[in-house]
Amino acid sequence: MTRLRARGRQLLTDRSAQSEVVGYALVIALTLVAVTSVLVFGASALDDTRLQSEMDRAEQQMTLLDSRVSTVALGEADQQSISVPTSSGQYEVDSTAGSVEITHINYDGSGSNATILPETDLGAVVYRSGDRSIAYQGGGVWRSDSTGDSRLVSPPEFHYRQATLTFPIIVVNGNVAGSGETRLRFTQTASSVPVYPANETYPNGDEFENPVEHGRVQATIQSEYAEGWAAYFRSRTSGNVTMVDDETVRVELVTTGTRGDFRMPAETQSISLRGMDSGHSLTDFSFTLRPQDTESSSFSNLDWSFYATQGDREFEINIEASANDCAEDVALAIYYSEDGGDTHQGWYDPDAFQTTCGEVNGKPADGDEIWVNVDLVPPNGSHTMSYQGVKKDLVHHKRGTNNLVSGASFTQHPADPGTSYTSGDSEDLALITRHYFAMLGPDIDLAVADRNNAGISETASSGYVYYNGSGKVITYLHVTQNNVTASTN
Repeated sequence: MTRLRARGRQLLTDRSAQSEVVGYALVIALTLVAVTSVLVFGASALDDTRLQSEMDRAEQQMTLLDSRVSTVALGEADQQSISVPTSSGQYEVDSTAGSVEITHINYDGSGSNATILPETDLGAVVYRSGDRSIAYQGGGVWRSDSTGDSRLVSPPEFHYRQATLTFPIIVVNGNVAGSGETRLRFTQTASSVPVYPANETYPNGDEFENPVEHGRVQATIQSEYAEGWAAYFRSRTSGNVTMVDDETVRVELVTTGTRGDFRMPAETQSISLRGMDSGHSLTDFSFTLRPQDTESSSFSNLDWSFYATQGDREFEINIEASANDCAEDVALAIYYSEDGGDTHQGWYDPDAFQTTCGEVNGKPADGDEIWVNVDLVPPNGSHTMSYQGVKKDLVHHKRGTNNLVSGASFTQHPADPGTSYTSGDSEDLALITRHYFAMLGPDIDLAVADRNNAGISETASSGYVYYNGSGKVITYLHVTQNNVTASTN
């Protein structure tokens, strides 16, 4: 019995000893796992932090490079040098990285397209570390992360303000690559080359000159950093920005056509209003009509119109008079239809304007010189018109019925009064004009119609029109190509 008890005590002692050994082993194993995890994940985190810090330094250096290269490209300095430091990454100057192309769509108003700038390599100075990169391209700095998404760091030399686009295209040439700290030198390859306006012509013989008329101007950028370019275009132009594919972005601006002073177009020809803002954006529309014969009796059979057709919509502004002398009445009729002329909204004033006589080109005011001034957007409340049928008073849209819409309402725009009109009601002329232009906008082609071939001298007549643009318009285009070459010191 004594032996059994001793044996039992020995077994308990041995098991306790084994448990202590196993416990120590488990503690050591867990410690090793923890230390290994810390080393592995800690090293990874340190690598990420180091890479992020390196990319941040490279971004700052590339931004400095941007400012210095731009001074060379734009002719403010003959040359500039800058160090390109790297730790684990590499840099390169790639003359074929990215491209730009500028096209004028429907440049003549008849559907023809013209290339203003053929596809031209932009080139780039690129710093790469792993799957991340930072690049100077097109006068801007761009950054691409590990997912391939790109963003803007410093804006390119692309400026849009008040319907004027200024685009000095900076082209980087050279074939340099390496790692470690290197000093790059940038020199201007040649003087700035004008692209638009320039001593070039469209296929129809018209010159590349401002203001830009007809159609749309679109710039297409092919780049590894296309998403960054797209974000910049959206923030600065309000133009139509389209990602054509993952590495191609296109920005499109509509030409304003006529805005400001204009010469009256010949009969059947038109003035083009482009990119009008929504609502009552028309602020001025006036013109002066002069006859072919300057005798005061030349307006004895005046019958002249501006008109527009958009599908089933018809619009006409008619000026009519039987004036044989100065200070005689001139009638105004305004017509609008949405169903091809079956019914219409009409406004009429038999004495809206008066003929004027006076001195022109140094000639005495003896009654030989005569004209009529037409202001369709006079000061608010200064001129009213009557709602009535006007089909018979038109020059172009005179065919069809004379059915006047009863209960026509101006409710489509915030500035509309919310009023419905029946025959005999009156309304402010400026409001009427702005309302119908808003209905027809943002693009309107107003053509000329003259019932009497010997009536108005369009070449001697002129006008003025102004409207707020939609932020997608272009009136003046200034494009140059500026070449710089990169080399090592």
